Amino acid sequence: MKRVWLVIPDTNFLFIPGQFGVDIISELERILDVNYKIVIPNVVLEELKTILKEGKLRGKDLIAARMALKLAERFPTVYIGEFMSKTTDELIYEFAISNDNVIVCTNDKQLRKRLREAGVPVVFLRQKKRLELEGMLG
Repeated sequence: MKRVWLVIPDTNFLFIPGQFGVDIISELERILDVNYKIVIPNVVLEELKTILKEGKLRGKDLIAARMALKLAERFPTVYIGEFMSKTTDELIYEFAISNDNVIVCTNDKQLRKRLREAGVPVVFLRQKKRLELEGMLG
């Protein structure tokens, strides 16, 4: 049976459509030539809800956050750890390195570097207009 990759976006990655107008779903289809399914970490969903509940965002950022939550709610959730037990990035990193079928979507430079050093494939936004894959899908 062919391996199915879990594509895991972090919170900021879900802001891309609202901030830069990039359709991340069709971009993922364009760059990923493997069987995959998008799953949203429970902590990312919690973080989005918390950001919106705090009411600190205005204008474009508020619209981007609402779009991010709507997008996240279209996909199944995967439990990766207790919200606020560690940073969301740390929980994503730990989940990714303990599973061999994970592709992480992030623009966070530190997280990206750590994941790549651990051999985890990463998708990121290049030049604010397209997604790019770093790493091998074996």
